[in-house]
Amino acid sequence: MAEQSPVEAIGAEPPVGNRPLGLGTFVSGTTGAIALPVAVFLVLAMLLELAKRAGWLPITVPAPTEIVGALTVSWADLLYHMGPTIVAAASGYAIAAVIAFLLGALATSWPRSEPTVVKLGIVVDSVPLIALTPILMIFIGTGMTSRIVIATIAALFPLLVGAIQGFKAVDRNAAELFHVLSARRWQKLTKLALPVALPYLFAALKIAAPLAILGALIAEWVNADRGLGIMMVYALFSFNVPLVWLTIVAVSALAVSAYGIVALAERLVIRWQPGGQGHGV
Repeated sequence: MAEQSPVEAIGAEPPVGNRPLGLGTFVSGTTGAIALPVAVFLVLAMLLELAKRAGWLPITVPAPTEIVGALTVSWADLLYHMGPTIVAAASGYAIAAVIAFLLGALATSWPRSEPTVVKLGIVVDSVPLIALTPILMIFIGTGMTSRIVIATIAALFPLLVGAIQGFKAVDRNAAELFHVLSARRWQKLTKLALPVALPYLFAALKIAAPLAILGALIAEWVNADRGLGIMMVYALFSFNVPLVWLTIVAVSALAVSAYGIVALAERLVIRWQPGGQGHGV
C-alpha cells in the first residue's frame, strides 16, 4: 500500500475503532458504568445495616437507616447548606481551569518557562490547605471569596499538569505541516493543539472536580456561616452521629456527581474511541 502524505492522512476517515459513538452505544455504556457502582453501594449498605443490628459496629458508625432518618428530618437544612458549597467549589474549579490553561499554554509556547511553572504548581500543591486557610482568611476575609480561593488552589495542580502534558502531546510532523501551510496561531491552537490535548485536559478535569469540593469544605471547616463543612462541624460538636454521616454522604455524592458530569462532557465532546477502546468513566 502506498504511504499517505500528511495532508491525505488528515483528510482520511478514522478507522472503525475511531468512528463517532452512536446514541445506543453511548446510553448502554453510561448505564453499564452506573449500574455496577450502584449495586456495590447497595450491597455495602445492606451489609452495614446487618452489622449494626448485630452490634459489630462502634457507636460512631450509624446504620444506613439512621442516616436515611437524619435525611428525612434535616433535608431542608442540607439543601440550605449545600448551595454555598457548590457555588464555592464550582467557582474555584472554573478559575483553576482558566489559570491552568493559560499557564499550560505559556509553558508549551515558551519552553524555558516550563520548569518554573511546574515548580510553582508543586509549591502551591504542597502547602497544607488546613493551615493556609486561616492565614488567607485574615487577609481576604471569611466570606465566599476566601472559600473560592481555597477551592482554586485545591484544584489547580492536576489541571496544570494535564494542560502541559496535553499541549506537549502535539505530533512534531503535524506541527511542521501546519507551519508549512502558514496556519495562524489561533488555527494551530484550535485545529491542532486543543483536539490533541482534550483527552489530557478531561482526565485532569475529572481529577480536579472532587478536589475543588474538598477545598471548599476545608474552608468551611475553618470559618463559615453556611456550607456543608460548617454543618458537619455543628453536627460533630452536638454529637449527632447520623447527621455527621449524612453530611459525609452528601459531600461524597457531590464529588461523584462532579466527576460524572465531567465524564459525561468528555463523552459528548470526544465522540470517538481512541484505538478502538471505549471511554472509561
